[in-house]
Amino acid sequence: MRTRSPLSNALHQAANHAVPSLFQIDGCGSVSVYPKQNCYVTDIQDWDAAYQSHPEQISIKSVAWGLPPSDALPLMELQWRAAYHCALWNQLSEVEVNDLIRLRSWPNLTRLPLELVAPVTQICALLWRKPAVGFLIPRVLDADATQVRALLEVLQGFGHIKVSRTVLGPQPAASPDAGEDSLGTGDSQGAYMAQPAGTLVGKLWRRLVGH
Repeated sequence: MRTRSPLSNALHQAANHAVPSLFQIDGCGSVSVYPKQNCYVTDIQDWDAAYQSHPEQISIKSVAWGLPPSDALPLMELQWRAAYHCALWNQLSEVEVNDLIRLRSWPNLTRLPLELVAPVTQICALLWRKPAVGFLIPRVLDADATQVRALLEVLQGFGHIKVSRTVLGPQPAASPDAGEDSLGTGDSQGAYMAQPAGTLVGKLWRRLVGH
């Protein structure tokens, strides 16, 4: 069963309310959510600390504000951040290490939290090139396995990847110079169908792989 941190749960509920909500997190700052305009305002700097807050540190109230300020941020950014921290909290992952993962579509990178843009871009660029088995993704990207697992759960939750169960035996350690053929075990057509503008992703992929 999925679990949420107290703040993740509160923000999830606020996004579905009809009126703006104000969150005060002791020691971290505040978040103002404008669900009708799909935006939010915050002064929080340390999001890790905010999402680790205990319920008694969080106060929530509905407010009667008018239009949000001009510097308001897209609500999708907050939803991504909440989903990511929720996935980090989960003891059980819905994406298993032997699953075959294909890219369905790219997320709107301009709507992602700044700290997640680079790792999400790397994962999507890898899967756009070819489907990959779950346990290989952090190895190929030389990335933290816990972060990659959480981001794969978020990408799946937002419908950007397709996860297929596979039956594989114990996997050998991947060598650093393992070729691209080791990334997946299926046809890569689905991944190429999900590509965004070719020139942008082509340049991005070459930069990521160092070509």
